[in-house]
Order: sequence, then C-alpha cells, then structure tokens
Amino acid sequence: MKKSIRIGRAPGAPQEQSKSDHDESLSCSKPWDALEKTSTPGVRYCGDCRKNVLWVDTREQMHAAAEQARCIAITDDNARLKDADASPTSSPMTRQLATVTLLVRDYDEAIRFFTEALRFELVEDTPRGPGKRWVVVAPARNAGAALLLAKAVTDEQAASIGKQAGGRVFLFLHTTDFASDHAHMTSHGVRFLEAPRQEAHGMVAVFLDLCGNRWDLLQPAGTDSGGLAP
Repeated sequence: MKKSIRIGRAPGAPQEQSKSDHDESLSCSKPWDALEKTSTPGVRYCGDCRKNVLWVDTREQMHAAAEQARCIAITDDNARLKDADASPTSSPMTRQLATVTLLVRDYDEAIRFFTEALRFELVEDTPRGPGKRWVVVAPARNAGAALLLAKAVTDEQAASIGKQAGGRVFLFLHTTDFASDHAHMTSHGVRFLEAPRQEAHGMVAVFLDLCGNRWDLLQPAGTDSGGLAP
C-alpha cells in the first residue's frame, strides 16, 4: 500500500517533538506528486510558496532543515526516522554544492542587481528575525549552485565586501549565449574589465558585481559563438 506523505515546515528540535507537534507543523495540503521535480534527487519545488521542499530520511536532516526554516516531506510513519550513522539504505548518496554566501551591503539593492542586470531568479526571500532575511538568487532555478545574499552586519564582514577572493576572479557564470548576456549586462551598467576574448576553454570576459567581486562570464568551448568575434 502506498505510504501517506506529509509536507510542511520542519519542526524545531525534531528528536524532542511529539507526534502531535509533527502533525501541526507538517500541515501543507499540497501533495508531493504535485510538486515540480528538480535536478536534485529528493528535492522538489513548490510553485505556491516559491520554495524547495526537501525529502527527509534522518533526524539530522530534519534538524538541519528546521534550523534553516525549510519545508520538508516525510512519510507518515515518521517514527522510523534514522540516525545519520544508521545502516545505509539502498539509495546512493548524492552530494552537490548548493549555495554560496555572497556578502552584500543591502538586500534590496543586491536583489535588483542580480534579477535585473544579470537576469537571475529570486528563489527565496524569507524574513529571519529583526533586520535579517534569507535571500537566495540563482541564474536558473534548480540548475547548479545558488547565491545566498548575506547582508554584512559586522565591521569584519563589511570589510570583506567585494574582496571575497582577494582580488582574483571569485565566481564563474556560464552561458550558452554570450552575446545576449554581454549586451544585456552592459546595457544595465555592469562594468566589464576587458573586451570579450576567445580562449581555448571558450569565450570569456571579466566583470564586476555590484560589490566589486570579479566574475567570469563564460561561454564554454563547443557551444555557439554567441555572435561575438574572437
């Protein structure tokens, strides 16, 4: 018989919660099968909340999701949650770099830059207490790593804005249409430090984000030229 699947906000300190607490937290009426599949196994996207939903198998996974105020999916027999060091299941372990923190001066300023000048998607913008927000942007939803836009709150953090790689190229933005992205970014005030150049690995140009970090805009070799001559 098919197991019932419950979805909702991960309850805090899951190993200490009662079953009724689970029932209260996991109260979303959206079925798992109705969520949009992503490229990551065990993660689906809810179009209503505009957030990812994580499939949870262990107490440690639930606790980590609760700390980040994430939504989870769990089978109705949640009493069978395993410890992370329990015997392995038949499913292979999968890992990926999910999110990279980028220090910024202001949330809204950074959101405008990434969604307008770089045409990123705003994946999540959730309040996290007085003056704090969980803001995630990505070039495309569920396609590679995303950026957590973190507002600097200490002098040390503020001093690191724009210098997270010590002056080297920090992040690499891959594209399949260099010409389109280059033209759009230039028209929106993005500062390129050089003219586009053809290298063995593809068409590339270095640009600065709104904080001064260096990026490569790169169209890997083997794709269309993007309309720009070497």
